[in-house]
Amino acid sequence: MDYSQIIGKNIAEFRKGKALTQEQLGDAVGVTGQAVSKWEKGGMPDAYLLPDIAKTLGVSVDRLFELEHKKHTPTLDELLELVGSYGFDRLQANDGESLFRAIFEMIYRLNYSAFNCDNCESVWDIIDGHEGVFMTSQFILDEGMTYISLVKDMPYICVTKDEPGLIGKLLGEKNYCELFGLLSDPDGLKAAIFTQSEYSKDGAKYTADRLAEKMDIEPEKFRELLPQLVRFRFLSEEQIVVDESEFKTYFVRQNNEFRPLLMTAWLLINSQQCYHTYSQTRETRFLESKKP
Repeated sequence: MDYSQIIGKNIAEFRKGKALTQEQLGDAVGVTGQAVSKWEKGGMPDAYLLPDIAKTLGVSVDRLFELEHKKHTPTLDELLELVGSYGFDRLQANDGESLFRAIFEMIYRLNYSAFNCDNCESVWDIIDGHEGVFMTSQFILDEGMTYISLVKDMPYICVTKDEPGLIGKLLGEKNYCELFGLLSDPDGLKAAIFTQSEYSKDGAKYTADRLAEKMDIEPEKFRELLPQLVRFRFLSEEQIVVDESEFKTYFVRQNNEFRPLLMTAWLLINSQQCYHTYSQTRETRFLESKKP
């Protein structure tokens, strides 16, 4: 068997998969780009370079030679290093779409392992193949839970860890009614959505009456909503002085917590239509503090 051809083919394949040039791979292992080019055309690297080549490419030496005959289960450190390298490569290549899809796929595969470790179908094949069907996948433990939406055009992941005291903190919050009161008011919800759809990078500032006009809300009603919109960071308030007179101006803020809140609410509203797959070993109630 001509191992020089095998290793050359694999070096080229794994190098391109890592988005490395021949020069970058050469620099990483202490040779020139021309040497890497020679390997990929059928030349054999020096034996002492093989561990560094394999490490740089994120594979084993046996895999370079196609000698692996059994499944290798990576350690957590190895897995995290591979994931970090993949994410770095995608970001450097400005390939956010591939990175997002990979993150979603990896979390789904971990979640799915609770059901079956073999022959796991790609999460994107599942989503694309079940258009119009509301599906979720949940993994529920006393230590925490995952919630994955497999709804077409609504891929969504929630991962929570049940730290001691978390439930007590959640149930002890006194401002839920204020927040939900704002969002249950049609004008309040309209204002909140406006601030996210009209986000301005230049930080344009408006008077309260101008914002009310832009949002198509009666000025008096808008002024009632203002404290809550500022309180929950949909708007920022600033006081300015003009000709010794003080005025308040406002600019919209991109509240990144609002979108996942809407997505979670959408899934809750439509939960009766969802097909759920889940694994549960949880013994404590969700809204009950853990026993000491």
